[in-house]
Amino acid sequence: EPEELQEIVDSSDYKVYPNGSLAIPDIDADNEGTYRVVLSNGDGSTSVDIEVTVLDIALVIEKQLPEEIIIAPEEDLNLELIVSTATTTLEDDITLSLQYSSNEIKKDLTKYLEFSLLKFTAENQFSKDNARIWEVNLRVPYQQSQASGNLTLVVRDSHSSDSTRTHLIVAKEANDEAPFFDPVPSSVKSFHGDDLFIQTSVKGSTPLTVLWFKLDPYSSEFIEIVNDDKFTIHSNGSLSILDTMEEDEGSYRVEVANNAGSAKVDIEIEVIQRIDLVIVKPLPRQTHVYHGKDLDLEVTVYAAITSEDDLTLSLGHSLKGSYKDITNYFTYTISEEDDVDDRGDDGRTWVIKFIVCYPFTDDLGHLTSYSEYW
Repeated sequence: EPEELQEIVDSSDYKVYPNGSLAIPDIDADNEGTYRVVLSNGDGSTSVDIEVTVLDIALVIEKQLPEEIIIAPEEDLNLELIVSTATTTLEDDITLSLQYSSNEIKKDLTKYLEFSLLKFTAENQFSKDNARIWEVNLRVPYQQSQASGNLTLVVRDSHSSDSTRTHLIVAKEANDEAPFFDPVPSSVKSFHGDDLFIQTSVKGSTPLTVLWFKLDPYSSEFIEIVNDDKFTIHSNGSLSILDTMEEDEGSYRVEVANNAGSAKVDIEIEVIQRIDLVIVKPLPRQTHVYHGKDLDLEVTVYAAITSEDDLTLSLGHSLKGSYKDITNYFTYTISEEDDVDDRGDDGRTWVIKFIVCYPFTDDLGHLTSYSEYW
């Protein structure tokens, strides 16, 4: 009370500035009452009393979105609602976010959202004590609103929020085709430092919306990937990743949607360290083959490769200073063994069986096999 005024000092509850201003962080009903500011110097003093009233009226969406909205293909999505709030005096104090979801596909449309606010100055059916009434008009360009699904709109002011939902239906043509992948993207391995291209192609009625996501290992949520110096999402839905590193490993998801439906595929990307190939079981020092028969040979190698297609082999024959490349005259198969030679890196053990075809087995001499990987 004025007759029992207590001096305010700097604390976690109040901040007194040198120019005489007063800040009250996180104000609540306990801060209501009469405040006096006193200014004095050697020539005298002056004071001003003020009353502080805390309005306990949260933001409310008075006019919700309709339960269902139907738009035609290539038609912008236009929304309208009425909001009441006590603490907002400027348009900049209100923020909006819009989320889309359908068949586990989620997309944040906030960055595409255009909106305007109109403050009601006259009394109306939504008028309340100490509340200000706003008409909110929103627009989402048709390029971002051509898939049927659920929309959730959240309106916030400085201390409260409210939400409203609607189901969006994009009227389909009779011949609309649901989206699909052809080919379907698959899990891949990449060497550390290599550029990676994940191939796919999205099909279905246009317009098609393609989104790529990467699973955040900390939040267990899929985070949308955007085009930048690292990632490129191509118009056909393929994904490029430059200079793959260990942090690029993990679970990825690609989603495609149109006004006829949606589809998604999850894949895994593994980044492995490149190591030198080692022949751990070489060719025997001497081998024999009967005249007119093919020659069966086997070697075992240790290498960090992503698939058997990464290995290439060559075979040469030499005798008394004469050398012949017979790579084109043998066939081979490659199979992966269990990690019997686990060296604690990304290497794997591979068994290579190859057959040198007759008549190239009729000459005595030395055979040299080379194994390498790109």
